[in-house]
Amino acid sequence: MKKAYGFTLIELLVLLAVVAILTTIAVPDFSATIKNDRDISQINTLLTGLMLARSEAIKSGTPVTICATSNDVACSSAWTAGWMVYYNSPPPGASTVVIRVFPALNSGNTLTSSGGNTFTFNASGMTGTASTFTLCDARGASYARSIDLALTGRAEAASKVGYQVDGTTTLTCP
Repeated sequence: MKKAYGFTLIELLVLLAVVAILTTIAVPDFSATIKNDRDISQINTLLTGLMLARSEAIKSGTPVTICATSNDVACSSAWTAGWMVYYNSPPPGASTVVIRVFPALNSGNTLTSSGGNTFTFNASGMTGTASTFTLCDARGASYARSIDLALTGRAEAASKVGYQVDGTTTLTCP
């Protein structure tokens, strides 16, 4: 009699079940990672806009404004629709008033500001209004991110998710 080598059907089914269980445990859910990365990218884009407005005001010696915009031409009331940085009056050598336009947020995220929709930096880089910007997604305030804009014009992103820059004040979402 010849000895048969190989697996039986039952052994193969048990192996497939074990592999399926290990795969569901070992492969993490990447949706949270994707949402976190998107939120970080969006808050960093706003921070870039604030720093650009401040540095252009200092460099040009003229007031530069950042404001919410929905049409890339005029200021509006919704930061979620995008924002733009522009010279209040173009300095010598500037070919356009608008410095840069930033796109709208995606994936249903919201961006609010406690200080309004328009911030103007003067030639020394200071702004007359302090504000806290809050970025929220569908997961709620515990996953929100924030930026504090000081009267001195300095913008700082919070390092702790769900809290303001001070690390102790919790954020709220609309």
